[in-house]
Amino acid sequence: MAKKEPVNQEALIPDEATPDMLVELIPKAQQIMKASAAYLAQVRKYMTQSTKKDYVAKWKDIDAITETIYDTADLAQKTLETGLAVETMLAKPLKSRELVMLSDLRRSLNPPEAEDDRN
Repeated sequence: MAKKEPVNQEALIPDEATPDMLVELIPKAQQIMKASAAYLAQVRKYMTQSTKKDYVAKWKDIDAITETIYDTADLAQKTLETGLAVETMLAKPLKSRELVMLSDLRRSLNPPEAEDDRN
């Protein structure tokens, strides 16, 4: 009897079973989320307002250190969301591809917010 060659599992099975190569990456994506969540929990202890915009509205000014607190909290939030997106994409690549394409379409139809408007 001939020896069987190992199956290359890079192609998805119709029911979208996650390929081994992607399963191995999921714990790394989870580390991104865990680190971001831990940082976010810590940095929020130093925040007196929920956003930098709210802080400036209340105090009329912001110093460099306080601004750093708010800016890094914002980055940590975005990193947390990115880690979740990466994990989702790894677990369900076909569905994720559809969502990315839909998001790209929406973004192309709606102009991006100005940076100043978000903070």
